[in-house]
Amino acid sequence: MHLCFVEGYYPRHSGPIGGAGMYVQTIGKKLTSLGHEVSVICAKSENNGIRYFKDELIHVYPIMDSKPSLFIYYISRIPIIKILSGFLFYLHNGLKIHLFLLKLNKNKKIDFIEYSEGGDFWNTITKYFKYSSHLHGSFFTFKHQSGQKTSSAEWIRRRVEHFFIRRSHIVISPSRAMVRYVEKEMNVKLKNSNVIPYPIENIMNNSFPLFLNKQEKVIIFFASRNDPVKGGELFIRALKQIPDNIKNKINVEIYGFKPEQNIDGMDFIKLKQFIPRDDLIEQYKRADICVIPSLFDNSPNTVYEAMATGKIVVASAVGGIPEIIGGIENGFLFDPIDINDLIKKIIDAVELVLSGNSDKIRKNAQNRICSFANLKDNTKQRLSLMLN
Repeated sequence: MHLCFVEGYYPRHSGPIGGAGMYVQTIGKKLTSLGHEVSVICAKSENNGIRYFKDELIHVYPIMDSKPSLFIYYISRIPIIKILSGFLFYLHNGLKIHLFLLKLNKNKKIDFIEYSEGGDFWNTITKYFKYSSHLHGSFFTFKHQSGQKTSSAEWIRRRVEHFFIRRSHIVISPSRAMVRYVEKEMNVKLKNSNVIPYPIENIMNNSFPLFLNKQEKVIIFFASRNDPVKGGELFIRALKQIPDNIKNKINVEIYGFKPEQNIDGMDFIKLKQFIPRDDLIEQYKRADICVIPSLFDNSPNTVYEAMATGKIVVASAVGGIPEIIGGIENGFLFDPIDINDLIKKIIDAVELVLSGNSDKIRKNAQNRICSFANLKDNTKQRLSLMLN
């Protein structure tokens, strides 16, 4: 079959990469290994005129706009029309995607398309292709669920995306929680919804270093884009309140996130630039504890990767995160609106590592994620939905 994915942030050498993009790359490579042809439409690269490249056997077309055209930008300055700016950008970008898909289909018939979230309004109207909507989490949903104010322009665009989702042949989500959020937004039950977690790639293995030398510092790891929803400021506030006897035993490595708070005097915190994912995985393996302090999230890749590499996870009990972890035997969950709960869970995790008894929870986490996110089973489920 010729399967097509429309996902803006497919992994490239530079530019933003999200969990949705990593999922498409992982599942795409598995599908090509089974003999299927896979095409991906993603956002244009910054300062780069490339409109096609191959990622192993995956055909990648960076043709999507990540910013509105100048025409839409200028009319969005007009107060009365401003609230339609998101809607107009969605229609314009969707038309470009749809026309490209028609062209791609002429070269090799497309059997099925998976769109991220709100997809392509024009395919909803023409019904030219069979398609699914994958609920990775819209900009509107993340802002709304994390307590941020949403604009009228964002609400109007989201309403049009709901129209696309409602008419999808299949709706897929990595978490049951996200299905519930979208159903609440739409005020409708999505009877064609299917919950399939993200798959873990085969490079994740069952080897991890045990903390043996009690004189060494416990390494706590946090990686995130510079986004307030990811909870970096909450994490810094918690670290400030941790007792000195714990601070003296930890090193905190933060990748990507730049705190607004003053961290002078907090020498145990090391701020680092975001690095390529392969290098980031190596840093995971060095760490003892991974903290995911999201104010809201769907099914963050960092939780999957931390568990797969045998780390002790301290994560907020929001969105689909509890569905990944599965139980207290596999990791620590905290209430993101209770900073004392986060402080307690960090202390508990550090003391568990220092005790030398952390191997059980690490192995539990690995076993859980290897079963929950098995690539072979995951691919089989998705293919079954597409074929039927």
